[in-house]
Amino acid sequence: MKWLVFLCTTLICLCFSTSLKVGVYHNPPLIEFSEGRASGLYAEILEQLASTNNWDIEYVFDEFSTLLDKLRNGQIDLMTAIAYTPQRSEMFDFNNQAVILNWGVICVKGTLSSLLDLQDKIIAIVNNDVYAEYLKKQIDDFKMKVRYFYVQDYEKALEAVKKGLADACIVSRIFAQNNVQRYSLNISGIVFSPIELRFALPKNTQKNQIVIQAIDDFLYKIKSNQESYNQLLSRYLGTYMEKRVIPKWVETALVLAIVVAGLFVLWTNSLKRVVATRTDELNKALRELIHKNEELIAANEEIRAQSEELETLNEELEKTLKDLENAIQRFTQSLNLFGQLATFSKDEEFCWEFLKMVRSVAPNCSAALSYMNLCYLQTKDGVQVVSSIDSYNLPEGRFEGLPLQLPYTFDQHQKVYEAISIRSNDLYLILLNHSEKKISSEIEMAKSLLNIVRVFLRIKSYEENEKQFYRRINDVLITILNYHEPYTAVHSTRSSDYAVKIAQNLFLNDEAIARVYWASLIHDIGKIAIPREILCKSSKLSPEEFEAIKIHPVVAADLLEKAGLRDIAKIVRHHHERFDGNGYPDGLKAEQIPIESRIIAVVDAYDAMISDRPYRKAMSSEKAIEELKANAGSQFDPLIVEIFIELLKKE
Repeated sequence: MKWLVFLCTTLICLCFSTSLKVGVYHNPPLIEFSEGRASGLYAEILEQLASTNNWDIEYVFDEFSTLLDKLRNGQIDLMTAIAYTPQRSEMFDFNNQAVILNWGVICVKGTLSSLLDLQDKIIAIVNNDVYAEYLKKQIDDFKMKVRYFYVQDYEKALEAVKKGLADACIVSRIFAQNNVQRYSLNISGIVFSPIELRFALPKNTQKNQIVIQAIDDFLYKIKSNQESYNQLLSRYLGTYMEKRVIPKWVETALVLAIVVAGLFVLWTNSLKRVVATRTDELNKALRELIHKNEELIAANEEIRAQSEELETLNEELEKTLKDLENAIQRFTQSLNLFGQLATFSKDEEFCWEFLKMVRSVAPNCSAALSYMNLCYLQTKDGVQVVSSIDSYNLPEGRFEGLPLQLPYTFDQHQKVYEAISIRSNDLYLILLNHSEKKISSEIEMAKSLLNIVRVFLRIKSYEENEKQFYRRINDVLITILNYHEPYTAVHSTRSSDYAVKIAQNLFLNDEAIARVYWASLIHDIGKIAIPREILCKSSKLSPEEFEAIKIHPVVAADLLEKAGLRDIAKIVRHHHERFDGNGYPDGLKAEQIPIESRIIAVVDAYDAMISDRPYRKAMSSEKAIEELKANAGSQFDPLIVEIFIELLKKE
């Protein structure tokens, strides 16, 4: 059935004229439209196709991007000189035979040695141009900063560079070679994106199959005759000089000779000599024509060689880019590893990760690290700790083979060609090279890693001292509070356990969890400023006494700020703020209250409700939970209440 429909459609198109709207944009010498008619290489091909296939062609002239939209919407039937890409093939139907191969070039006033010279420059490009899109992607991959100046066509792009509106422009190679001299510009040595130029049609229209078949048959036929194809290209690319096989005057002479021969038999011999002379001249002209044809073939071969050279250059560029990506990836991995080093609390974990990092930059080497009077040796199962490497008395430097002073446990399964020892203050690194090739850059990288690790270790020691300082301050404050109000210390300890679990379930980072822990331990330290008779009063507080109670978060914050604990002071100050804004001391509301303070507010209230106080007996856990639910959204953050209740249920 499908074949029958196809045959009927073919017969109808053969019997009746096919009307085609052809999109034409300004791109000489491939296609141009002026004074109501189209010209250029593609125009000649279309005219021959129209004559052969009885087509009625209507040319539609517009900007390139506008024509692409019209083709996509079916407002035109055909578009010429379109670069074929897999992406465009999803939007349009293309014929199979390419007319010519083209690629993109960069035109500038002066010179341009590499793509990186375009940094901070203005580039004139045609919207939806395939060469411009390719270059934009390359520029984005290099993370370069450029500005784009959009123009209607290639002519306007060259004009923008000439007038100083842009520093460079992207055009096709054929257009540049035929037009760049008129604008006193130069074609840079940067070429990219070799692409076939074809005819494009709207996707899946009824007449596409017939039109595409006619175009491909014509191109296949003309390409099969290399001389005819070269002459067609040369008329528009400027490399062909037309010569007649038989000059006009020779034809005239031959006709006259025949007439004279018929009228004057006596002149036959003389006319034969004239014909012979002219024949020699014709043979000479024919030889010249053959020579010109050979030159044209050689030119085509040169173009083909240049195309292959371009492909080679692109492959080298891709390899260079891949090497660059690998280098960046290795650098990123190193940064990630350094970021992870600070998270390891055990020395064995820390040293093991560092030794893995050394192996990543020196893959053919085994390694050992001496730190804090211990030597960490790299093994298949992890890190082996032995006595200090200083006991082996190995001086700094490079040594042939494996020094006998090293312990036998240090990777004896592979042959060691050289040993390298590196010292950085109290750190000592040994590399055993298992490759015959001596290492050099790896040593410098290992030295840099060792120096950076030394800094990490110092920072880690400083942080440990700082944590010890915090612990001592908090111990002193809790002890003072315990003397003043004994039950508050136990309350603070329970509150801190609850607060840490809630913070973990909220997926807060380690620093925030630590702040929650310390702040919940000492959140009531300000009560040392409140008289004991108020704290221990068994009856209802008077308004004046309640106002005295409300100053304890402010007192606590002042004490902690004077101790240098500003982050914790802020959390403690606001642990009695309410989610609806009716709390104290500052009346903060919802997200204005630090998340750590909102956590402490919930656990503080819960532990207070389930504890005996001078003014009331402890509630049951179930009653306290009901109170939390009732005040969620007014006094407490509802999300924190929900998480806390789930934790209590699990326990």
